[in-house]
Amino acid sequence: MHSVPSRPFAARAFLATLTLCASVFAACGGEKPAPIPDPPTVTLTVPQPNTAAPSLAVRVIVSGCDAVSRVDIYDRDTFLKTVPYTSGSMDFELASNEIKYDRGLAVSLSLNARATCSDGRTNSSQPQPATFLPVTKVIKDPDPNGQVVTDFFTAEGSGNTAAFIGCGNTTTGSGTLYRVDSTGVVRNTLEMQIPCSASTVVTELNPTSNKRWVWTPGVGAIAVDSNFVVTGKTAPSYALKNLSVMSNGDALVSDGPSVSRLQHTATGGTFQWTYQGLWAPVGPAKQRAEQVLIPIVRVPQESTGLLVELVVITVDATKTGSIPAVSERTILQFTGAVEHPPLTAFNTDGSVIYISFPFNNNQSRVQACLTAQSGCEGSAHKWDSQFFPVEIQGVFPYAAGSRLAIVGLQRVWFLDSESGLVVNKGGTSVDASGQLQILQVQMGRATTSEFYILAGPASGSSGLPTMPQEIVAVDSAEQGELFRYEVSSSLSCSVDDSGRLWMRLGNNLVQALTLPEYRAVKK
Repeated sequence: MHSVPSRPFAARAFLATLTLCASVFAACGGEKPAPIPDPPTVTLTVPQPNTAAPSLAVRVIVSGCDAVSRVDIYDRDTFLKTVPYTSGSMDFELASNEIKYDRGLAVSLSLNARATCSDGRTNSSQPQPATFLPVTKVIKDPDPNGQVVTDFFTAEGSGNTAAFIGCGNTTTGSGTLYRVDSTGVVRNTLEMQIPCSASTVVTELNPTSNKRWVWTPGVGAIAVDSNFVVTGKTAPSYALKNLSVMSNGDALVSDGPSVSRLQHTATGGTFQWTYQGLWAPVGPAKQRAEQVLIPIVRVPQESTGLLVELVVITVDATKTGSIPAVSERTILQFTGAVEHPPLTAFNTDGSVIYISFPFNNNQSRVQACLTAQSGCEGSAHKWDSQFFPVEIQGVFPYAAGSRLAIVGLQRVWFLDSESGLVVNKGGTSVDASGQLQILQVQMGRATTSEFYILAGPASGSSGLPTMPQEIVAVDSAEQGELFRYEVSSSLSCSVDDSGRLWMRLGNNLVQALTLPEYRAVKK
């Protein structure tokens, strides 16, 4: 006796039979549609994602195509160029004029490659970030670990005749002066008998003496001619605190309580004259014709409180021996402390002294006074600046004395030296990035308007100074920031005789484009 399946079971069995028949019918009656091929795999990498160079290198790999018909490089959605890709891993260069600078200099890029196979399939790579600053050329040391120039340097000459003078310590700790040519070859060396530090200053070659001064605060100074021969120096026991250069190449040096004239031929360290008063200078001495101006802050004899006065001492620069002051002019009196004097700076010819005063709530102001008159009132008073919301760290005349840079810990304002008015673009300060602090500034040539800000991390717990990691270039105060560029290692810069900027970026030496070339592509 046979049982009869229930209706639901029968229905399922019948459906399975129909499905089987349909499968057989399909297998017997025509071809399956071909599967759709996967898109190609495209990879773009940037070997040096932070680059200052004439061009930017990129690497492209395309797989999954029988043949590649086209590879285009984009910055975000902006087409840059088509590259002649064939197969495998291939390197290409993006020239400086093939990159768009819509987002400024140095431009922040997001690069991707879009590949098309010969059969029409296409795909894009993942975006890769890059920072690119176009420059004229990069000079590298043949030793991969070698550094072309010293940490800080001064440029001389220009073009193919440019050379770079800098001070560095050998493994024995001996301070050595180097001259490196524009190909990176060391042409001259000199053991200086004084150590180098981050504070060592190498002055420009004086056109009259054909010599420069190299000096390290707290240690001493030497005068060096263009052939790297020492012709003058401070005595070994002299504790140098400040140095400025006279028009004939002699140095005005100070050890704190005194100011002396050191001739550039004084190999024994003997001074032509020394002025020593009761109060130490509060800034570098300044030559004015046949006189030398020395700024001091002292307590006036009649003072019974916190009253102090800024005085400009004038001495005869042509005398010899120990000389008294020719004159004293009290520029102004103010409430303060001798131990915390205001910052001062003279203008180009010494006719004006700029004085920076701190105020409450972290504010400061600069006052400009004539040096040929006592008091800073009436015709002797040129101007008072606006209040700045920082403690001023430095006051620097530049651009043939027509501009005055007011430098705070992170911010810089530029003033018209005749009126004291801020001339920054939009009245806005030029600032270091993030938490970086301004460590150095670099002016252009004597009559030009460019100004460079070098910023780096604040000194660590050890108190040791740090190295700059960012440069901010300003071609003129009125036009504002031209470019900024930051590295993870360190950098420094100098300007050659033609006004061209040279930078040490890490171990490499870089010649920048001219500032008008940068301005031409600045959006």
